[in-house]
Amino acid sequence: MKKQKGLSLVGFIILAAIVGFVMFTAFRCVPAWTEYFSLKKVLQSTANQFSVDATPTAIRSAFDKRNSIEDLPVRGTDLEISKDNGRINLSVNYARKVHIAGNTSLLFDFEASASGNR
Repeated sequence: MKKQKGLSLVGFIILAAIVGFVMFTAFRCVPAWTEYFSLKKVLQSTANQFSVDATPTAIRSAFDKRNSIEDLPVRGTDLEISKDNGRINLSVNYARKVHIAGNTSLLFDFEASASGNR
């Protein structure tokens, strides 16, 4: 007699539930990550726009103008601006809470930074 191989119905249901939960969680987290990568792109384009003698007010204003298109959760006042070696360095830290179900959430702490080319 051959030994049967494969999943039983109960095993299949458990596996499907685990895979479904992982996929559900991943789909809920994707917007947070796309938002982070959009923020990095906006930071980089803003940093490349200015030379080292630009004022922080002008940099924050340009960031807010670019941000009005992307609608990101960070404002120009949240930026940390530093200058070294003839480059502008922009960085920002923010947190994003993703609701999963009931009273369960995931918290992402993002740290984005960019250095200008000029």
